[in-house]
Amino acid sequence: MKYQDGQHFLMSPECRDMPIRQLVQIEEEEAYAIFRQFRWPATSGDPVCPHCGVLDCYALRRRAFKCSGCRREFSVTSGTVFAFHKLSFWKMLAAIWMSVNAVKGKAALHLSRELGVQYKTAWVLSFKIKEALGLRRVDMKLEGQVQMDGKYAGGHIKPENKAEERIDRRLKKYQNMKRLCVLALREKNGSGFERTFTRIVREEQGDAAWATVRDHVSRDATVVTDEHPSYADLAGLNEHRQVNHSEAYQTEDGTNTNHVESFFSRIQRAYVGIHHRFSLKYFDYYVADIAWREDNRRKSNGQLAALVLFAVMLNPTSRNFCGYWQGNSPPDPDFEDFDRPFAPA
Repeated sequence: MKYQDGQHFLMSPECRDMPIRQLVQIEEEEAYAIFRQFRWPATSGDPVCPHCGVLDCYALRRRAFKCSGCRREFSVTSGTVFAFHKLSFWKMLAAIWMSVNAVKGKAALHLSRELGVQYKTAWVLSFKIKEALGLRRVDMKLEGQVQMDGKYAGGHIKPENKAEERIDRRLKKYQNMKRLCVLALREKNGSGFERTFTRIVREEQGDAAWATVRDHVSRDATVVTDEHPSYADLAGLNEHRQVNHSEAYQTEDGTNTNHVESFFSRIQRAYVGIHHRFSLKYFDYYVADIAWREDNRRKSNGQLAALVLFAVMLNPTSRNFCGYWQGNSPPDPDFEDFDRPFAPA
C-alpha cells in the first residue's frame, strides 16, 4: 500500500478510486459495455453462447445475440444473477457502487430513493447481490489460526411497563424463537485479507460447531474458541485452544477471540444503525453480505464494485429472487441441517 504509515486505509486516497463524479459521467452504452467486459472477460466483451460455449455469435437485434451453433438467443445477463432485468445497466451499476460504498450495508429503502425506483425493485436487487456474494462460502476452507464464536441477534421482546410484571427473557421458556445465532469462523493471519465463514443456527451447540469445522476448516488449522461447552469436541478434529472469558479476554500466551469479535461488532452496527431488524428468513443473506464486506475492507470502492460485478455476472440466475414478487421466494431455512452445502438456498 502507498498510503502513509499510521494512516488508516479508509483515510487514504487509494481507497476512493471511483468517486461519484466518475459514476455519473458514465453513459448507458458505456455501462452496457462494462457489463459485457465482466460477463466475457476472456474475449474482451465479445459474446460467448452461455448454452453451448460457441464463440461464433452474431447480433440479432439491439443488445441481443444469437448463437450460430445451437441457434439460441441470449443477452449479456442471460443465465446470470441479473437475468430478466428491467432496470437500465446504468442503474444496476449505480446500485452496485452505492452498495459497496456503504461499509455496514445498504438499506433497500435508501437505495430505492437514490435510484428512483420502487422499494420492491431495490429490495430484490440488493438481495440478488447478497445471494451472489454468499455463494463464495460453498467451497471455503479456512487455514492458519481460525477463531470461532457465536453471536445472538434478533427476537427482541418488549419488557412490561411494571417491574413486577417483567420476566427473565434470557430463559428459553420465555423466548419467542426469533432469536438466532450467527456461528462465525474467521482466519487470523496478519495480512488484513482474512476470510470469514458464517452460518445461522438456532443456538450454539456441539453438532453445528463440529460439522462447520469439519467441512470448512483445514485439518492443519488451529481453532480458537471460548470455553462454551458446544466447542468441547473440536479437539478431535483440529488443534484446539480455548480462552476463559470469565477470567481474561486473552491468555498469557496471547490466545484470544478478538478477531471474530470485531466481526460481530460490524453485525451489531448494521443491525442497529442500518437495517434495524433482520428477518429470520433472510438473516443468512444479511450476515453473508456483512462477512464479505469485512473480508474486503481494505479494497478500494472501485475494486469492490469490480468484485461484485464478477460475482453477479459469473453466478447463475437466482432461484430465490427471480420473480420474487410474482410468488417465487426462498424456502424456509432449516437450522438443524448441518450437512447441507452451505450457501443461500
